[in-house]
Order: sequence, then C-alpha cells, then structure tokens
Amino acid sequence: MNHPRRPGPRLSATVQGGKVRNTARRPLAAAGLIATSGLLLVGCTPLAGSTDASDVPLDLAPPVAGEIAPGALDGINLVYAGNGGVIQEGQTSAIWDPFAEESGATVQQDSYELTKLKAMVDSDNVSWNMVNSSILENERYCGELFEKIDPAKVDLSNAPEGTVAGECTVPNIFMGYVVAYNTDVYGDNGPKSATDFFDTAKFPGKRGVPLTPWMEAPAIEFAMLADGADFDNLTVDDFHGATDLYDSLGENLVPWTSGAQSQQQLESGEVDMSLVWSGRGFGAANAGAPIAGMWEEWVVNIDGIAIPKGTPNLDASYAAVNYLLGADQQAAASEATSYAPVNVNAVPDVPELTSEWLVSNHLESGHNLKIDYWVDNWDELADAWTTWVAGG
Repeated sequence: MNHPRRPGPRLSATVQGGKVRNTARRPLAAAGLIATSGLLLVGCTPLAGSTDASDVPLDLAPPVAGEIAPGALDGINLVYAGNGGVIQEGQTSAIWDPFAEESGATVQQDSYELTKLKAMVDSDNVSWNMVNSSILENERYCGELFEKIDPAKVDLSNAPEGTVAGECTVPNIFMGYVVAYNTDVYGDNGPKSATDFFDTAKFPGKRGVPLTPWMEAPAIEFAMLADGADFDNLTVDDFHGATDLYDSLGENLVPWTSGAQSQQQLESGEVDMSLVWSGRGFGAANAGAPIAGMWEEWVVNIDGIAIPKGTPNLDASYAAVNYLLGADQQAAASEATSYAPVNVNAVPDVPELTSEWLVSNHLESGHNLKIDYWVDNWDELADAWTTWVAGG
C-alpha cells in the first residue's frame, strides 16, 4: 500500500513495575507488501556489536512482550541484520527506533547473508545481535550458527498458534503461500482446497507455480495436502509424490521464479490462479486486478528472528527480541509493512483489503510446515528439488 505517512502522537510511556508500557502507539502508514526501498544500513559506521565494552550479563526483569525498563540498555550497541525493503524499513520505524529511545541502546541496521554469518561465527568475531532468516535455515543451523532460544528471556505467550516452531527461532515475519485466483474467471465458485488447485477438469485454466532456485517447502507441502500425505509420517517419497502432482498439470503449469513475476502473471491474466506469497496476492488485488484469496486451505510461512551463536551482548539481544513481540509494536509494524502481526493481541489499523490478506486473520485454516521433516532430510530433498526444477 502506498498511502502517505499519517501524522500522529509521539510515542509516550508510563512505567509500571520498573518496565515501560506504551500508552500511545506511533501510527504508521501501511506500506506496500511488495514495494522496494533502500536498506537502512550502517554505512561507514563501524558495526559496534563485537567490540562493545558493555558485553556483560544484565539483571533484567522477567520478560513481558513489548516492555523494557527505561534506560536499561544505556550505552549498549546492537546490530540487526535483515532482508531489506519495506519490511526492514517498516520494522525500523515501528520497532527498533522506539526500542532505542526507551532502552537507551543504539540499534544499527545491516543486510543479512548466511555466508557472512558463517564467516563471523567461524572466526569468533560476531558483530550481529539479531538476524532475520527463514525458519528452515534457522533450524538447520540451530546450535551451530544460532543460539538456542532461552524461553525464560522471551515472552512468546501471545504468539499465534503454529508460529513458534524450533529451538532457535522467534517468529518475526508472518506470511503464507496462498492460492490467488481470478474472480472474473471463476466468479463465486473459485477453488476451495489444494485438491481443487490440481483439478483442471473442474477448474480449467493456467496455474502459477513457484519454481525458484531455492527450496519451496511450503509449495511442496501444499501439494502433499492434495496428495493425501500422512504428515505424521512423511518420507522422501511424499516429496516426489508432490512434484509428480505438479507435473500432472502439464501445459497448465506456468512457472514463476520471483515474487514480482508471480504478481505480474496474476495482474496480466497470464494465469487464472497461482500459488503465491500472500503479499503478492495482496499486491495484485491492491493494484486493481480481480483477484481473491483461497483461504480455506493455505500454508503458513514464517521468517524468524534468531540470535547468532557467540553474539556479544546476549542479554540485551534477548531484550530487543522480546520488545519486538509486543502487541503495540506488532500492530505498528503491520501498519507499516502490511504483513501480519506475530502477537494475537495486536490490532493493526489497516484498510479492509489489507486486513483480508493478513494471514493472522485466517489461522484456523492454515497448515503448518513439518520443520523436522525438512531439517532431517534437507540434503536429499534440496538435491531432489534442484533436479526437478531443472527438468530432471
């Protein structure tokens, strides 16, 4: 969404029990899910995390999501490495800037890369305190590149069901893989299930399917839903059953390799329905295309915030992650990015169309990934994915 930024009240706070409780949320205009924007990077300023003299344990109160004692982190430098674009920019305004103001910490922004993190950990010179990555990446390297999350230091009690998965991940960016379909083509009788997506007799038309270079685990599990897989006993054969089901679409399968391409296919009418990132379905609908979401069966997808192994200022890093989870912070971030909040008490003030595409409003029908299946079989499944996408 590209609404102008609304003026509003300054962030204020009251102190209760030694902790800050926000009394006015800083209003932020909803930005487009698919807009591009410059990274708020550290530029020429040195990353201070690894050299901070304040790298000592902190005596912080038991965590309550979104709260931090005023000035509790005075003089501490933290670095958050994200994925850029509207999400990192929106979270900076909605979360990290208010956190710095309240806690006294400095929060710098950087760009996340797995190879860079590996080099930091291997050299015992970690300068990042929090990073955003996919939940599968966080759990694949849990305990090796990422710290196991201490539940005594992060309040996850209000995280939406299914978003807390694995030992090294705190939910951060909440989205989904959703079938977006053309209402001019299907009217009020659009698809209602994963099975319908693959039924070209009942629902004729072209299907957009993600065939990206990276593993599309949610797309595979979407096909497993249609294939009747036993999710309590998944095997590698279930993966191949899913790809066979996509192959059965034949000439009706139209691949997409980027989010922008998937949205363009919907807007142009090149496809009649498509399995897309929820933000791209919203983007097409928001651009005026006759697009609706199939919310009866969709796949939850989470990017998680993780703490690098050996990070300096570990307790302060936990405090920052805990602050991110607050209801006010999540509502403000949702308004700024149009992504769903990861706190069930967050009530973002967004337009009706945006609310329709917030996956947090459709939790009852979302399918959660079987994280252990992917982590335990990653090498074999990743090779199989690459071979299949290449046409092998």
